[in-house]
Amino acid sequence: MDHRNRFRLESLGIFLFALMLFTLGIWDQQPQGFDGRWALFLQEMYRHGASLFPTTYGQPYADYPGTATFFSYLFARLFGAPNHLANVLPTALASAGGVALIYRLLAPSSRQWALLSVLLTLLTTQLLEKSRSVCLDQMVALLCVGSFYLLHTGERLGSRFRQLAVFPLFVLGFAIRGPLGLIEVCGVVCVYWALGKPGERVRQVLVHGVIGLILLAMCWWLLMKLARLSGGDGFAAEVFRMQVGGRLDESGEPFYFYFQLSLYRYFPVVPLALATLFALRHRWSARWANDDMQLVVRLGACGLMILLGLSVPHFKRAYYILPMVPMFAAVAAYGLLQAQGWLIGVRRCYEVLVAALPTLCVVVVFVCRHTWQKHGYWPDVSLPLLTGALLVLQVAALISWRRPLRLVWLSLIALLGQWLLLVSVVEPAKDLQFDTRHFVGQVEALRAARPGPLVFVNLGRDTWAVRYMMNLDHDEQPLFVGRDQVQRLATLPRPAWVIVARKETALLKQTPLEHLAPAFNGRLNDNPLMVFLLE
Repeated sequence: MDHRNRFRLESLGIFLFALMLFTLGIWDQQPQGFDGRWALFLQEMYRHGASLFPTTYGQPYADYPGTATFFSYLFARLFGAPNHLANVLPTALASAGGVALIYRLLAPSSRQWALLSVLLTLLTTQLLEKSRSVCLDQMVALLCVGSFYLLHTGERLGSRFRQLAVFPLFVLGFAIRGPLGLIEVCGVVCVYWALGKPGERVRQVLVHGVIGLILLAMCWWLLMKLARLSGGDGFAAEVFRMQVGGRLDESGEPFYFYFQLSLYRYFPVVPLALATLFALRHRWSARWANDDMQLVVRLGACGLMILLGLSVPHFKRAYYILPMVPMFAAVAAYGLLQAQGWLIGVRRCYEVLVAALPTLCVVVVFVCRHTWQKHGYWPDVSLPLLTGALLVLQVAALISWRRPLRLVWLSLIALLGQWLLLVSVVEPAKDLQFDTRHFVGQVEALRAARPGPLVFVNLGRDTWAVRYMMNLDHDEQPLFVGRDQVQRLATLPRPAWVIVARKETALLKQTPLEHLAPAFNGRLNDNPLMVFLLE
């Protein structure tokens, strides 16, 4: 078997391994956080068919194109139900694809480098968690790594076709993530060429940058046309506000927000990558004579572009910078494997940390059990079995300490320990703490006995109400009463089921609900709510 076929088979194996990590144990679990919004998108598309934009309450939603929801819709049709796995699968496939591609990119240089890069990518807590949820940025990450791979192999093989194949990825990035998706992919391509041969880099950057701008303008024009077709001029204005204006104008986090996150959510990839780039700064000029160093410099620059570029806008989310992780992981892995000087000390610290991670997971298990059990959030997991599995991993780590490829084996064992903790304790505990099905089931049983409209008082359409609606198997048009509209409660059709947060009881003064006893008290997504029957 030649090297190419072997690398393809190994990449396929890594893809399947990563896909298992991202999907095992997921079927019809309760969506958490922003996944609730995507669950409602999928349910409405499943009931009414594919649409240009996702919908909530039967109306188009302006913040995202319908592409990602359509991917989930196809899986839901395949499964025969719009369950959580159908929603997560597009993200999981994209994440696994990105991991496999980074391996395929680096394997011709060094299989050890490629394997360690894969493991560092998977060890990144933010990436592992978001790969088991709905995350458009993971799809963009695949496009960014794919663009880099096409350019690199196109240069190495002299394939003009591969180099031109990045332009469809620009359009796909826009179709999935809107303007930001195209800009990130185009940015990776431009940075790649900016660090190319002196004779052609300026021309290549200008060509790809200009074509990127043209494609951005064309895609935006088409998006506005589709928005007007879906919801008129008002909806088109809302698309502009949510996808462009709002992201630039909104107040949010400071510039150093993502650097702060690198100390825990993106640890150890970002600190290791930045340390490597700093330690190797004197060797950057040698990249023309060293292909591996050229790869490191280009990957590091692309990762920095995403990290610094997304640090400028005030509006930030922790997962926005996920596309940089595979690139920074490759840089970090190179630094660990080629450590010199003070990087040797950094490598030793990393080795000790990953070697001790199974024991640290055991400590976390007991701390979480002590904290969560008294609140009723501890999942139904066998503590002796879980502890035993983690201790077996710890013994394996000690054995691997003296084996060749120590960094790879220790990282793999640490990943298995981290994943086991996530799927057996953290995710089930979140399902218990942020449960929504029990509350909705109770309220809907009351409504079935006494039918009436659903009324939300000062509860957000895009947050609280979504977490209620995602548990329904039918369309519903609830009524929303704002803080300054409580007088509308007197004119509601009777009977009506009114839901209000317990902390907002002051809003009910001088309304028909002021002296009315709640028909039901419960918790929705860990928020105490009261349900009134207005007759």
